[in-house]
Amino acid sequence: MQMQMPFTGSRGGSPSTRLRGPLVACAAVVLGVSVQSGVQAVSQGNKLLLVVPLAGVVGLALVAVGSVRFELFAFATIAIRSSLDIAKPTTTSTGSAGVATAGASGLDPAGALALLFMIAALLWWLTRRSAGLTSPPASVHRIALIGFSAAGFISIIDSAFPMVSLLEAIRVAAVATMLAVMEVLLVDRRRVYHMIIAIYASALVPVGLTLFNAVLHHSQFSSGGFDRYMGTFSQPNPFAIYLTMLIVMGVAILPHLATRWRWALLPLLGGCVICLYLTYTRSAWLATVVGVVVVAVVGRRRALMAVIVVGLAAVVIAVPTVSQRFADLGSSGVNAAGNTSNSLAWRFDYWGQVLPLAAKDPVTGIGLKMSSFGTTVAKEPHNDFLRAYVETGVVGTIAYLLLLASMMMVARQSMKGAGPGFDRSIAVGFTGCVTAFVLISVVSNVITEVIVLWYYVAFAAAAYAVIQFNPARRDAGRR
Repeated sequence: MQMQMPFTGSRGGSPSTRLRGPLVACAAVVLGVSVQSGVQAVSQGNKLLLVVPLAGVVGLALVAVGSVRFELFAFATIAIRSSLDIAKPTTTSTGSAGVATAGASGLDPAGALALLFMIAALLWWLTRRSAGLTSPPASVHRIALIGFSAAGFISIIDSAFPMVSLLEAIRVAAVATMLAVMEVLLVDRRRVYHMIIAIYASALVPVGLTLFNAVLHHSQFSSGGFDRYMGTFSQPNPFAIYLTMLIVMGVAILPHLATRWRWALLPLLGGCVICLYLTYTRSAWLATVVGVVVVAVVGRRRALMAVIVVGLAAVVIAVPTVSQRFADLGSSGVNAAGNTSNSLAWRFDYWGQVLPLAAKDPVTGIGLKMSSFGTTVAKEPHNDFLRAYVETGVVGTIAYLLLLASMMMVARQSMKGAGPGFDRSIAVGFTGCVTAFVLISVVSNVITEVIVLWYYVAFAAAAYAVIQFNPARRDAGRR
């Protein structure tokens, strides 16, 4: 069933003819800088030698699409974003997966796409404004995310490497832009369907590559004695968090899809589960289980709860590597690098090293991504709460806590305001995603994993949209 919303200009608005020139010009500049960065990387033997030409062609194709219809441009960026981090500098095959180290930041294809998307979104917004089109009101989640993005820019004031912090702040701002765009675009169920299709289409390349490598026994990362896979992502951990979001939402919406789409999504979810296992990311494993349990409980799906119980029992019995992956949590030894082999104990110790960095500027922080530069091991904090305080100070910490609160508020509003069937399944799935997001944030780096946030905010926009689809509950949901 389709339902048109009572907002003028519901066709979404594409850039007008007079704005195509500025869009193409800005795109040329962005792509030019990206290619220059790629050429420099090539001179150092980087794999961008093959990626940059392809990225240029894809970028020009996106510009062509965006100049005709912005909606298709937005969904296309969602579909391809998950495959772009493969262009980042190759990480070592040993060490702690998911631990980004201090390194040079540049305008890689993913960064170029983020900047291009922001420029296109601005031109699209100017077009809508000049045409007098109205939009749904901003959600509290959007306002909070914009506030946290602003705190990131403020943190540049005391950053040791302002350009690195600036690029990171721009990436977070691109996520806020994506949320704002999707909240305006998703004014009917047709667009929600199309966005969901784009999100799960984004998994085809990373999941397919992972399964291909697994069949060939060609692991992409080695850590703690386990061969781990990361698809097209730069590390196993962000890949695992991305899969967590897709699995939790997929389980929620699966029963409410048309038969042909259900049979298309089911094997893809199976592939996502296999890939999640192959990442050997324990926090994502636990968050996925908890997120799916939330879906079963709030969605009142007893059969799903039974499947979870039976599945967990089967995994513990038939897949001993899962138990082995958790075995080091009780260890007190050290590895070859001289660090404790107990990753949880390592985190507690490292948090003690990161926290004193905030003394430099407790109000506005030391700058986004600067935690990696302030310690001898040059690793990220593995705790979003700590990272928000150290890198963005008290200002950013307040903004981050408000952001978490806004996530929960939108989840609660969607549960109360969504209609039955598919709409409610979106609300249920987003509630599970929020739960998983918060759990992973305690022991991992999520808030600045832009590739993960790109898809999370898309689900958030869908959850906000389903409130608008039920006129009888819309006002109550907003309150």
